[in-house]
Amino acid sequence: MKLSTSIRKIFALALIGVSALAQSCTDYFLAIEPIESVSDNVVIVDEATAETAILGVYNQLQDRLYYGGDGFAATAYLSGGDHIWVGTLNYYNAFPSHTYRPDNTLLDNVWSQIFTVINGANNVIEKVESLSGESISEEKRNLFVGEAYFIRALAYFDLGRAWGNVPVVLEPTRAPNDFSGIKQSNQKDVFQQVLQDLDKAESLLPETLDRNRVTKKTVYALKARVHLYNEDWEEAVTYSTHIIQDSSYELVTWPTILSNLNTRESIFELAFSAVDQSSHFGSWSSIDYRNQFAPGLEIYAYLQDATEAGDRTRLIEDNSSAAIRNYFVQKLYWRATGENPTYVLRLGEQYLIRAEASLKKLNPDAEQALADINAVRARANASLYHEFLSNEELVEAIEKERRLEFPLEPHRWFDLVRTKRAGEVLGVTNNNLWLFPIPFNDLEVDDDLVQNPGYN
Repeated sequence: MKLSTSIRKIFALALIGVSALAQSCTDYFLAIEPIESVSDNVVIVDEATAETAILGVYNQLQDRLYYGGDGFAATAYLSGGDHIWVGTLNYYNAFPSHTYRPDNTLLDNVWSQIFTVINGANNVIEKVESLSGESISEEKRNLFVGEAYFIRALAYFDLGRAWGNVPVVLEPTRAPNDFSGIKQSNQKDVFQQVLQDLDKAESLLPETLDRNRVTKKTVYALKARVHLYNEDWEEAVTYSTHIIQDSSYELVTWPTILSNLNTRESIFELAFSAVDQSSHFGSWSSIDYRNQFAPGLEIYAYLQDATEAGDRTRLIEDNSSAAIRNYFVQKLYWRATGENPTYVLRLGEQYLIRAEASLKKLNPDAEQALADINAVRARANASLYHEFLSNEELVEAIEKERRLEFPLEPHRWFDLVRTKRAGEVLGVTNNNLWLFPIPFNDLEVDDDLVQNPGYN
């Protein structure tokens, strides 16, 4: 059930709904028997129920309204100017035109879903940490709590970059009046909390490799991204380098990415199956039917320059006909049985993070930036840049490369906002629109919430 109520009501009604959360995620992760109905005070009582609970949080992370399909990701795809809405729900069409309002249904649902994930993580953190040594091993305690800290960090990072000013709640909520008086934190403070959570996760998680669950390596990758947004250039270089130099990861070819799961490119990839399907495949238009959203003509044309795009021309296919013009379909989420991957973090981004941070740090390193851009382009069989590029030209090249590299991943809108380029590139000159409005339903019932500037 998707809730469109206040944060506190969301929290109160989302007390680790183990039955619904566990059944779909355990198909992939572990064959744990689902718990049908457990009250909040006993839901996590030992190692088995602790693992069921954290898997439930993963499952909420890959819900269609968050990373699983047409929710949070759709707000970014459609706001970034490269994709069009061809469905029937008008509240999606507000994003290409940047006419979203506080009563937008999609924003309300996405906000609710992300806070559901946060409350799930808060429950795991509190309850697993308090389990006795007889009921759970220290290794598993650290693993599950570390995973919860990471997921909470990711959720608050996404709230911070989408809404800017959000309430930060770090304990599970059991009643609607819990945490009355909590005011919104500004984006800078939200990102600071994200880094604190990532520090905690890093201290608890193992230095192992898992492309579908969180480890210390996953923390490094997200830290690199957060530091980029914070303009902490040296730290962004440090953490992206941790991943780039790790032999577990490799820039694989685009045909490999498009035809496989869990390649060496993946740092954190959400896993789906034929019975636990991704909503991405069914949300995008396909060669069989025109669905909710689709690549636009401009991004299709942008990727057709093989010199610049290389193998990335494969990402979008022209399915136009005499009856339907400009009918373009994506190929990243193509798996017909719905088990396509969803990339939260992958290696190509780490190279481009390091390239940008290398150029913008106090002592710019253009040579490193050029090498990193060219590594991504070489993997795609695109033409390489040469040393005569100025630093300004390299900055432009990185923006262009991110557009070529992530046309089907939710980066472009947030890239243009964080670099203050959304006005020049997209014509969104009212920078109040660079943050989404706080949902009306929450404002109505929560006196502690204040609307973002520019929205009635």
